Amino acid sequence: MVNQNRIQDQQLKIANSEIPELFYPENFDTPMSLETALYLPELGGTPPHKSRWVTVSTLRSAVSRGDLMCERHGRYIKVTRRYIAEWRENCRAHQNRPACGSDLPARQKLAARSGRRPGSSSTASSNLAPDVLQTMLLELKQH
Repeated sequence: MVNQNRIQDQQLKIANSEIPELFYPENFDTPMSLETALYLPELGGTPPHKSRWVTVSTLRSAVSRGDLMCERHGRYIKVTRRYIAEWRENCRAHQNRPACGSDLPARQKLAARSGRRPGSSSTASSNLAPDVLQTMLLELKQH
């Protein structure tokens, strides 16, 4: 029962704080603490609940790696919704696609052109010995 009351108190505190104001479009560049950023929908939060997937530690690590831009106010780290949006965009996995031409990867194109299967050894189908023999026979015929 004590835990339930504490959770309700925290939810009431959050509801009365600045978090709802951060959802307005004009506050896209408003600095906020990393703790407050966890309530943003971009990170999977919905007030009065924090994100389940992103933690303050995740955001601190991204800042220390230089992936997430921040503003430092003394020892406090502040981020904005714009910084978080840019960080998320950079974190997205983009599929590598060919710039032009067919959708076949380069390895398959090369194999199709040479008539060999990818990964097959070229020593088994070497024409070097017959070519040398044929050259020697042509030289003997000319003399």
